Amino acid sequence: MHVSDLRHKNLSLHKKLKKLYAQRTRSRVNWDAAGYRELLRSMDDPQSRLPPVIHVAGTNGKGSIIAFLRAILEAQGYRVHVYTSPHLQRVNERFVIAGEEIGDAYLEDLIDELQAQHNLTDLSFFEITTAIAFRAFSENPADVLLLEVGMGGRLDCTNVIEAPLVSVISRISYDHTEFLGEDIAQIAAEKAGIIKRGRPCVLGVQGADSAEVLPVIESLAKKDNAPFYAHGRDWRVFREGSSLVFEVSGKKRRYPLPSLAGQHQIYNAGAALMALYLAREVLSVNEKAIEKGLKDARWPGRLQTLDPVTLGLPENTEVWLDCGHNDSAGEALAHMIRGWTLNDPKPIRLVLGMLGHKDVHGFLAPMAELVDEIYLCGISGELSGLTREKLEAEAGRALSGKSVQDFADIKAALKGVGAAEKRQNGRVLIAGSVYLAGDVLSLAGSPHHSVFKD
Repeated sequence: MHVSDLRHKNLSLHKKLKKLYAQRTRSRVNWDAAGYRELLRSMDDPQSRLPPVIHVAGTNGKGSIIAFLRAILEAQGYRVHVYTSPHLQRVNERFVIAGEEIGDAYLEDLIDELQAQHNLTDLSFFEITTAIAFRAFSENPADVLLLEVGMGGRLDCTNVIEAPLVSVISRISYDHTEFLGEDIAQIAAEKAGIIKRGRPCVLGVQGADSAEVLPVIESLAKKDNAPFYAHGRDWRVFREGSSLVFEVSGKKRRYPLPSLAGQHQIYNAGAALMALYLAREVLSVNEKAIEKGLKDARWPGRLQTLDPVTLGLPENTEVWLDCGHNDSAGEALAHMIRGWTLNDPKPIRLVLGMLGHKDVHGFLAPMAELVDEIYLCGISGELSGLTREKLEAEAGRALSGKSVQDFADIKAALKGVGAAEKRQNGRVLIAGSVYLAGDVLSLAGSPHHSVFKD
């Protein structure tokens, strides 16, 4: 969470968000949950008065899984609460109440109530917003809450749900290693902390370098007597021609390919389908709702196509935007680029903006040989963004022979891309950060809306 992301057109709400952020006196991540637990108790434990919860953890794909779940459930007619983070353009995106993004006035009222009635000293911004979310969700009727972990799982402040309907763990990879551990087994154990006694857990598709994930999570599930369903063993999802095939209990079901682009989204859709299969006694969905949900799901900033003209680029420019910033995201983008190159080869122009502490080599290595030009740019309000010096130090070998240009911000980088596009039409991929994606969507004039409404 970065203070620049508290920007809001509503000046009153903007000031209140900044005040919440500024009162934090501890480090950015606070694993001491005592104050947070006390806050929830003083609020009469709103987390105990929620609709059935599907809790989603993982490194990559959490939000996309929630996007598919929401689209399918809403297509069936269910009222759906959603809590996700971080946001792209404004903080309201984090709270979806019975299908609608939270309104400014209601969010202000909730902030005012917390500040007036409760001690918020030493609480992190995420702890406070999570408590606000639980309050809002407990006050408004819905059929289900889709709850995304902020970071990790075991110690995350969303992990106060005692009996989720289903827990889902998506692709596990290397991110936030300074907090979650340096090896994949440690990270997997942290993610598996959302598993609850006797409650089913779905493990999504894992990477080729993640052999340790399955045994670690399965052993923890067994300790909690939690039914455990792993991809490739208990269920499968794959593409066959122009169909997504989902297989469980010996039965194959065919559906249209999902609206979200990329092979990884087929895997994410499969995890959502398996979660719904396990939740079917409480949240029954028919085939028509599944088909509609897969086709209608929206999740901005994830291999999203943009109108080039809104970014000042020639109208025949193909522009893609993605929030990816770690090794598995780099693999997913590389897979997508190979498909582009096979079907319609064009120069690949990567507009790259990353936070300085991210694994730039891990992100770029899978796709470096596929990229022709790199336009490195700063991120607005971020003082510790990726510099050219760090880019060359950490990924110089992978980028050998590539054209690398350095720009102060995304606007300047897009001007550079525009000049290149006028000389030779190519394909533009903007990636590296959620915060960069938010800036790009603002530049493109994307409206502030609930994530599933065009």
